[in-house]
Amino acid sequence: MSDDKPTAELVRELLRGVKYPGFPRDIVTLGIVTDVVCDDREVAIELRLPIGRSDVPPVLEQDIAAALAPHGLQARVSVARAAKASVQAPSAQQPGATNDAIDLPGVRAVLAVSSAKGGVGKSTVATNLACALSALGLRIGLLDADVYGPSLPIMMGTDARPHAAGGTRFHPVERYGVRCISMGFFLDETSPVIWRGPMVAGLVRQFLNDCEWGELDVLVIDLPPGTGDAQLTLAQQVELDGALIVTTPQEVALRDVVRGVAMFRQVQVPIVGVVENMSVFVCSECGEEDEIFGRGGGEMVAKAAGAPLLAKIPLDVRIREDGDRGHPIVLAAPDSPPARIYIDLAETLAARLGATVGARPAASA
Repeated sequence: MSDDKPTAELVRELLRGVKYPGFPRDIVTLGIVTDVVCDDREVAIELRLPIGRSDVPPVLEQDIAAALAPHGLQARVSVARAAKASVQAPSAQQPGATNDAIDLPGVRAVLAVSSAKGGVGKSTVATNLACALSALGLRIGLLDADVYGPSLPIMMGTDARPHAAGGTRFHPVERYGVRCISMGFFLDETSPVIWRGPMVAGLVRQFLNDCEWGELDVLVIDLPPGTGDAQLTLAQQVELDGALIVTTPQEVALRDVVRGVAMFRQVQVPIVGVVENMSVFVCSECGEEDEIFGRGGGEMVAKAAGAPLLAKIPLDVRIREDGDRGHPIVLAAPDSPPARIYIDLAETLAARLGATVGARPAASA
């Protein structure tokens, strides 16, 4: 070890070997390191984390300490309040719209289920995942942010309406132990939603701010396709603990999905994993598997995201049938192979999000 005093430049160079959890690039390149001050062998490092986050992920703090230790340096890590994300919100806003951070005091973790490509079965994944997490004993909320094509009421098998909770506030609909909210609860079957982008963003904010979510271990948010107003509202104004990317194997889906990956990178939201949906077709008669959409798409997206491929879910007719009748397969046939994949996925994500059964206070009655 050199007796020379460390410099901020040296420390930044050492930190280039430290990656933010879920990202393929280092914390210096990502702009997460905002300030370095050296005081003899102690180094004060200030980090800019995703908006609303006030704690440094333990694995990140450990990696920073490990990077500096060989040089006899001790890190003292602090967090700078994150600025608004660099992606600009749409210029047109509804009266009263705001870009302030959304506070969800009773929610321990927020997981976005996303795919910039439509038709990949993202809502099916989000619904079954929410039910699987609930079946593990966790308190789960499910927010359907797809204003134009809300499918949660059908897939959860309920036409209930949210109850007023005083003022502009309302209670979510509870189904299968999952607290749900969707634009579909406020529409009849034929009503179109003809709204401009700022109105969509405002509705997503209202679902988050005015819904009485109560105490939740995980709030699962089913994002609409694309990288528009709903996605930007969440990425800029909600403390997202991670994003789960859903894709299908075929080439036509990959380019759009990778655009969604780039959006989360830009706004510094960790990608916790990738799910390849419709991975293979399973014949209901003979059980034979056929890769009708090709292969390798999930691996390609996972590599681009710098995140693990957590599950490959088959194109199984039972998943579709159970979803259409409002009884997700993880509940309708929990011992079936597809359901077991979802349950394993839920267990993996619960561990990654720190949502441990028994580690939370009891839910309110």
